[in-house]
Amino acid sequence: MPETSLGPLLERVRQIEGLVMGCLVDASTGMVLGSVQGERELNVQVAAAGAVDVAHVVSLMSGELAAEGGLEDVIITLRGHYHLIRQFSPAPQLDFLLLVVLDRAGTNLAMALRQLRDLDVSFARGGAPEHRPSTV
Repeated sequence: MPETSLGPLLERVRQIEGLVMGCLVDASTGMVLGSVQGERELNVQVAAAGAVDVAHVVSLMSGELAAEGGLEDVIITLRGHYHLIRQFSPAPQLDFLLLVVLDRAGTNLAMALRQLRDLDVSFARGGAPEHRPSTV
């Protein structure tokens, strides 16, 4: 994914209500390709490594359970945050994770998931998404 595509992607992530942190991670290496922070800063490297580990465990588990299809989303709920991990493949041979950490008190989980899915779909259609508000 060209670096120029990351700007619009991360700007769309930044607009999710309640954002604490968001980052795009190479799923095979754990390398952070780009990130945005909200008002509170989190350690992006630690969060990215954790997201990759969780995604690998869920993928292994679904394979062992003969679950059909691949990983789509992982939602982790903590007392103060939601951690959303979205499998993100903008091209056939690219495999990324989009990690978004949200403040539970300041976000609507359903709307945030919708925004991530819309973002993924718009990139799959051909690169940088145009900005359009999500409707429910």
